[in-house]
Amino acid sequence: MELIKMPGKLTIAALFLLLCQALYAQEVGYYIEYNDGKPKFIQRLVWEKVAYALHYEVVIHILDNGGYREYTRDTADGDLLLVSLPPGKYRYNVTPYDLLKARGEPSEWREFEVLPAHQPVINSFTPDIFYLDRILDRELRIVGDNLLEESEIYLKSDMGFLYPEKVTIAGDNKSATLIFDDMELVPGSYDIYVKNPGGLSTQSGRFVVGYRKPLDFFLKLAYTPLIPIYEDETAIKLPASFAGMSFSFEVISSKRGDINGGLELAASANYFNAGVDDAWMDSLYTAFDLNIVMQKRFNRGRMAFSFRFGVGGVTVSDFGISDENDTTIKLNLGVEYMVRLYKVFYLEAGLDYNIDISSTYPNFIKPRLAIVWQF
Repeated sequence: MELIKMPGKLTIAALFLLLCQALYAQEVGYYIEYNDGKPKFIQRLVWEKVAYALHYEVVIHILDNGGYREYTRDTADGDLLLVSLPPGKYRYNVTPYDLLKARGEPSEWREFEVLPAHQPVINSFTPDIFYLDRILDRELRIVGDNLLEESEIYLKSDMGFLYPEKVTIAGDNKSATLIFDDMELVPGSYDIYVKNPGGLSTQSGRFVVGYRKPLDFFLKLAYTPLIPIYEDETAIKLPASFAGMSFSFEVISSKRGDINGGLELAASANYFNAGVDDAWMDSLYTAFDLNIVMQKRFNRGRMAFSFRFGVGGVTVSDFGISDENDTTIKLNLGVEYMVRLYKVFYLEAGLDYNIDISSTYPNFIKPRLAIVWQF
């Protein structure tokens, strides 16, 4: 059934027919008429026609102070009677009259009940947007009137529906808290719909599911030792360097997808201690890298796996072979695993492999352990 927007603050003791059983009953129900925006419930009684019946007399009693009294007596030419009854318990019977206006046998009394229906109203809601690139509880709070435990509350857009995992109604029926599954959220602009028993409904918008920004930014400070791997015997021999740090800045697409792409700018420095080896002096190995990053996020953004590749430039100072600084070009490959520690802070562990193009220096394995700040 298509929901209809109801303007203004309004609580209507509208009526609908819950149960109506008659001897000739074929169909019962109700529909809503609107007059100046105000709903009116019309109950519809339908029964099977009796052969040669000229008309029917329908008597309705209402339960009052423990006993029934007559509420209305109507005549119907066909097999249909429309009434609009206030809340209460009722009984009715149908009596046919033939072409000679002779009264036929009345049906048995059948009981039914009309229950109150209430017009829901949305006065306000908070927040007005869910940012998918922020790690927050997905709670939407609605303030209004006639928000019932039986109310059907959901979000609707041109692309479909979003239903909450849980709905909590306050005791005064004036507020509702909706909790959504973060992984079920789809970007878009939504209307909030509330539909109460009996068909009265309301809507309010616009509520947005989207992104605060198109890109996520990561700052990383990492401990990065260098472990030489000698594949070329002519490469200069270097000891392992366990004194090393790197600083990197990553820009990654914030939109949810199978793989998020981005770029990394990184700078690192490692200190090589000559120790007892007099063949060379203490040296500083500095590198500047530009890498392409492919990131896979999972567990609602709490974890991520990244693969990176790119190119970098290296400067080696005070190496002992000459007084001049040596420079070279290297290729980078790396994998990292990142897990959230608290809100926007992560712990990252990974392993890089640096390939020296000139073969002047060895290739390096670079373990990394980093603290990451996402902003």
